[in-house]
Amino acid sequence: MIETLHHFLTHSFSWALTNSLQASILVILILLCKLAGKKHLTARWHYAVWSLLIMKLAIPWSPDSSISLYNWLPSFRLGDDQETASPYQMTGYTEATGAAFHSESALPLEAVQSTDAIIYWFSVLSVIWLVGVIALLTKTIHTMYQLNSTLEKEPLVCNPHVLLIFARCKEQMGITEKLPLQRSKLMSSPTLAGIWRPRILLPDRLIDTLDEQELRHIFLHELSHWKRHDIAVNSLMSFLLILNWFNPLLWYAASRMRRDQEIACDALALTYMKEAEVQKYGFTMIKLLEQCSGQRTTALTASFSSSRNHLKRRIEMISNFKKKAYTWTASGIIVVLALGVFTLTDAKQVFGKQPAFIAPVEGTINSSPKAKGIMIINALNTPVHAAAAGTVIAAEYDRKAGNQVIVSHDGGYHTVYSHLEKLEVAPGATVSQGQIIGLLGSTGQSTGPHLYFELLKDGTAVDPLAVLADTAASN
Repeated sequence: MIETLHHFLTHSFSWALTNSLQASILVILILLCKLAGKKHLTARWHYAVWSLLIMKLAIPWSPDSSISLYNWLPSFRLGDDQETASPYQMTGYTEATGAAFHSESALPLEAVQSTDAIIYWFSVLSVIWLVGVIALLTKTIHTMYQLNSTLEKEPLVCNPHVLLIFARCKEQMGITEKLPLQRSKLMSSPTLAGIWRPRILLPDRLIDTLDEQELRHIFLHELSHWKRHDIAVNSLMSFLLILNWFNPLLWYAASRMRRDQEIACDALALTYMKEAEVQKYGFTMIKLLEQCSGQRTTALTASFSSSRNHLKRRIEMISNFKKKAYTWTASGIIVVLALGVFTLTDAKQVFGKQPAFIAPVEGTINSSPKAKGIMIINALNTPVHAAAAGTVIAAEYDRKAGNQVIVSHDGGYHTVYSHLEKLEVAPGATVSQGQIIGLLGSTGQSTGPHLYFELLKDGTAVDPLAVLADTAASN
């Protein structure tokens, strides 16, 4: 039970770490595209492009692609397919003789110790990650519960003049759903709050100080948040950040997304205003900033106000606003599609990035589901060849594996040749593909002449038959 939980935890953290790294690359690309297209792409695009990041973080599986940008990134999946006792120890069953065989393809001691240390610290980091996720999730749920309980107690707006303006704004935007309008002492800024029972909150002190046009501007902005489902998006992003709490770049990206969300809502709200009203909308925003500051955003809220640093950018958008600022352009669509193709796909091991392996010796191949390597049976002293070019890192006698050669290859691959009758290479030697490295034998714990052949990728055993089949198919 404990081993199963440990396995699940390390694999979950491995996925989170890999996904977070890939998402960081996507964030950098989004920021670069936003910078390059600052004056050419619409306000709606600047916010919508962040949906790629949400999809990347939320979807646990992506299709493999040879053109994925992540083909060039390292893998953090350290727990995959490793044996409990040791990632280098394999056991199997000889079908030809009915006798058990055992081959321990031990890498050099330093490599084994280094791998064990990595696995240990990876397990420690997995536990730290889980503790952080639980702590932040608990805090977020508690905050949301407190906020929802407080909002339930806020009174409804009863001023008929304010309610009439609100009703006209809903009608203009084609909103027929019930959306309560409440007074609030808690909020310092007009706010849309709640997922299942959304409501718009107006601070008490603003109701009596804003004129009809300013109230209209506020309602159009907050209704734009509702029409765009921004509360649901903010909530989803908040929970995704909890899973990736260790990545500061994603927290920065979330803050940039919230800023772009406000500008996109400004653009949508302005599409419902006459041209002469656009400038006055900017004055309303400045007035609110002077009166409403310091409100903390949460997953369940979307507020009208903005920081002083962000205000300049919003004013620039408003002053240059045209009706097309909330439409998609051909260039914007092309950029989003290109980013999606290269970043919403997963890495694929393409031919050419790994060595082209060949069978080390001819003969009858026996394999077993319990064994990660294969046994190739042939006559004693049959030449055994290097499956691919590489460097010999071990050529010595082992009590279980007999005379054994281990060759290191490009791409993190190692090939292991056990039970040799004679060694034809020495440690440190460079071998070419097909070069004789030994003679097939029956040394060590063996029941007859055969070669036990294993293939490791980053210390983890992979099926040699699958790799040899891929190589043959590619040829």
